[in-house]
Amino acid sequence: MELRVNSKSHVPVHVQLEEQIKHLILSGGFEVGSRLPSIRSMAGFLRINRNTVGRVISDLEQAGFVESRQGSGVYVVKPPLAAEDLARQEVLERVMDLATARGVSLEELGYALLARAGISPGEKTRILFVECTPAELGQFSTELESLLPVEVERVLLEDLRGRLAGVADAPWRVAVTTFFHVHEVQDLMEPLGIETVALLAEATLESLQRLMELPAGTSVAVVGDNRTCMDNLSRSIEGAGLDHLNFTQVHMDDGPEEVQAIFGQIKAIICSSATARELKELNAPQDLEVIEEDRTLDRGGVEMLGRVLRAPAE
Repeated sequence: MELRVNSKSHVPVHVQLEEQIKHLILSGGFEVGSRLPSIRSMAGFLRINRNTVGRVISDLEQAGFVESRQGSGVYVVKPPLAAEDLARQEVLERVMDLATARGVSLEELGYALLARAGISPGEKTRILFVECTPAELGQFSTELESLLPVEVERVLLEDLRGRLAGVADAPWRVAVTTFFHVHEVQDLMEPLGIETVALLAEATLESLQRLMELPAGTSVAVVGDNRTCMDNLSRSIEGAGLDHLNFTQVHMDDGPEEVQAIFGQIKAIICSSATARELKELNAPQDLEVIEEDRTLDRGGVEMLGRVLRAPAE
């Protein structure tokens, strides 16, 4: 039984047990349709009061995680997938993985979080994010806001000079961009005394895996909405050890005729999801494998940005 409670913990036993069962249901440890151990056996195994277990089961039933069936027992049902439940589950998984990787026991982590429970969270830090395409500007900014306590102002690279015109007291703690544009952004932010932080945008493991599985010699087109987007995508897959494939580059802004001309010369395309939708409108062959690749920000870089923002401002 994958359950345990600590009677000496500051966290009440019923809270420990309820959260563990919820986690096991959401993560598939307790499958939908499976029967939970009886209240008697669960209480005996954990060496806690039956009434405590009964209270937990009652709370879980009210929350929609389990249902009691007369004369049969308690069964797991499909849990309510409220956005806040999913967000909390994601945060918990991320924190637990990081704690394990750094050698911090979950008990220590729990005590540390409880010690800070009475501390009011700080306000979100305002940062500026700069990118060259609207799609990646929106995607990367949303990623940062989901991973860090930040309020992101989004500015396209081509609009940055105009946004900074007349700004005397910049409202941002830092300016953030990808490595491809760091020098351009840095040159404009430095006169304002604003530090520029560069993050690495990487191809996702799923798309790299699909590329690795292609037969040797397969012709693959790297397609971008524009030259900058295409160049960025090409660079993000350069170091992935895909020497068995033959890559070519195609720019959507070259026109539909130029794009359609390569359909008969290639077996696969790698592009952003936005570009994939455009390709469908150009009647790309149905047997042409389209690998949608929306790059993601390197998590190590995001953690580094978090440390920068937590450090006292000079």
